[in-house]
Amino acid sequence: MHDAMPDKDTDIESQVLTVDWSAIGDYRTALREPSRPPSKGGNTAALHGHSIKIGDAWYSFLALGAQKWVFASDTVAFDWAWDASRKYRNIVKDSIRTLDKNGVPVVRGNRGSKPKLRTAQMRLPARRSEWKD
Repeated sequence: MHDAMPDKDTDIESQVLTVDWSAIGDYRTALREPSRPPSKGGNTAALHGHSIKIGDAWYSFLALGAQKWVFASDTVAFDWAWDASRKYRNIVKDSIRTLDKNGVPVVRGNRGSKPKLRTAQMRLPARRSEWKD
């Protein structure tokens, strides 16, 4: 008889860690979907990567829009888990709790979702017959 190997994808709850109320050091966003010009709706509702630095560690999550979820004067608490490569600390988006500078709970950022992400690249502003490879 041999022992069963532990499942690599064990219960997510056992892998979730918590950052208690902390001030942020830096906050960055980056567009993760193909860009669109303002005439076609722009990037306001596009998927963005949000990164938060606390101490020497970066934590990240994906959300719609580039609006900040945490301001520099806020304190934040959230749950996070390592990705499969143990390279990135991924924030559990629904767990983000923010207090403003007066200690009042606030909700910031675009917390919505959309059913389909963008896949088409932006086309050149010319007739297809004029495109050069």
